[in-house]
Order: sequence, then structure tokens, then C-alpha cells
Amino acid sequence: MTDDSDLYRLIETECPAFQARATARAVTRFYNACFRSLGITAEQFSLLVGIGGSHEPTLAELAARAGVDATTLSRNVKSLEQRGLVYSQGGLGRAGKRLVLTDKGRRLMEAAIVVWERARARLTDILGEETSHVARNSMSRLTQAAQTAASESSE
Repeated sequence: MTDDSDLYRLIETECPAFQARATARAVTRFYNACFRSLGITAEQFSLLVGIGGSHEPTLAELAARAGVDATTLSRNVKSLEQRGLVYSQGGLGRAGKRLVLTDKGRRLMEAAIVVWERARARLTDILGEETSHVARNSMSRLTQAAQTAASESSE
């Protein structure tokens, strides 16, 4: 039997959840640094992409696509609304209000996409094109496997 520290080290190196969270934090820190000059975070960029890339999505739709809690997303949307980057229109509540980028939000995204492309290219340069492709596919497959396992365990 191994002692606890051996088990903890094993979890750090073998656990997909541990690795995914560590990777997500590192990638988020990198993108946050890249977007800092624009005054947005990687999370806000993702939210703006979700709003701009859909036809007036609701908060509930965005939350479902991103796999996050709608309440948390709601706070982030309010912040973007206060900055004049997004506005909501239409129905009531998370499932009714439609989200739209404002002109200011679209201008910010034009600049942010240039920054994003440079950041993505930098990571691809460091990883290499093939490893970058494998990483994206592996993350997608891990997401699907976790969703399948979660649905099977709730049955």
C-alpha cells in the first residue's frame, strides 16, 4: 500500500479532472494576459463570442452551450451590459431575454479577435500544429466521454 503522498501525486498525474482543471487555469491565465489591454478576461471574451456568434441567444441557451450555471453567467452578462458591450431585449428571465452585442461590443470584438488569433497562433507555434490538433480532439473526446459517463450514472 502506498502512503497518501504517493496517492496524491498519482491523482495529479493520472486524473483527467485534475489535469483538465490545471490546464484550463493555465490557458485562462495566458488569455487573460493577452486580453488585459482590451479590459476583458478570457471568460468575457468567450461570452461575447457566444453572444455574437448566435442569433440573439438567451442566457439559458448560452449557459447550456458553455456547460456553466446560468446564475453565474447572469452576473457576467450584467457586467458586460453595464459596460455597454451587450444589451438584452425581449422576454423575462434567463430563458426569455435575448442578448445582443452593441456597436461598442462589436468594435471591441474586432480588436479582441485579432488578439485571440495572435494568442492561438502563439500556442500553436509552441505546441506544434499536430500536437495542437491532437489536443483539441482529445479535449473534445474527453468532454463527450464525461457527458456520457455523467448521463449513465444518473440513470
